[in-house]
Amino acid sequence: MAPNALTLEQNDEFARSGVLRIEGLLSAAGVRRAREFVLQRMEQLGLWKDGAWRLEGRPRPDWPDSGLKTSKVIGNKHPALEALAEEPALRAAVDALLGGRPFDRKIHPRPQLLFTLPNADRWMLPTGWHIDAPRLASGEHPGVQLFGCLDHVGRRGGATLAIAGSHLLLNDGRTVRARDLHRELCHEAFFRQIWGKSPLSWADDEPLPVGTVGDVALEVTELTGAPGDGYLVDLRVLHSSAPNAAERPRMTVTDRFIRADLAPEIAEAYGWR
Repeated sequence: MAPNALTLEQNDEFARSGVLRIEGLLSAAGVRRAREFVLQRMEQLGLWKDGAWRLEGRPRPDWPDSGLKTSKVIGNKHPALEALAEEPALRAAVDALLGGRPFDRKIHPRPQLLFTLPNADRWMLPTGWHIDAPRLASGEHPGVQLFGCLDHVGRRGGATLAIAGSHLLLNDGRTVRARDLHRELCHEAFFRQIWGKSPLSWADDEPLPVGTVGDVALEVTELTGAPGDGYLVDLRVLHSSAPNAAERPRMTVTDRFIRADLAPEIAEAYGWR
């Protein structure tokens, strides 16, 4: 992808849904190096051997336990993952969505690994919906988040869930944080069905929720894909981790690109010094 190479359709999709999928966004070579790094650590734990997962005979973690503390097992600094965040295609797409503005690296200095062992016999619709940046009084969108597949991430296999379209709600010239969203939206029919106290049992063939709030179309979207596929998500989009009811772990890299010109307003919204 050349610089500023997003199509008109891709820009429209991001503006409408806040979730843009780009097949092959991350290079095959970069993904392979990152995946090999992770698998080396998994091999040391006895979870990977001779080119296959070795999960049998181990206690299965129970959702919401992901099974591993990745910051402890993998560490927070790993060049193979950091290199993915530098790839030209990703940077070009981020640059296009940020309108050419620089992004801040103080709040979120580096990418992170999202790793989830199989942890559920049956998939459930989770309740942990949150946002990674507030609505701002300026009305500006604060940035984008990458979710990039390092391995095949299939349906009901631990992929992050996002509520496409939710970034368009409550942008009315005031600062709105996660708890404010819940308080103001919990009475809406769409959110009443997904903001229960307990996860909802959900059949494998049952479509994920869709609905509207006012004139905004909303759809729960599972961020699945093949190695190298990436999603760029508006930081105002509600999203949640999800159970892994598959037979293999989920491996995804995430990174956040916050507009540097809005970092002070974000810090003020959260009361950071």
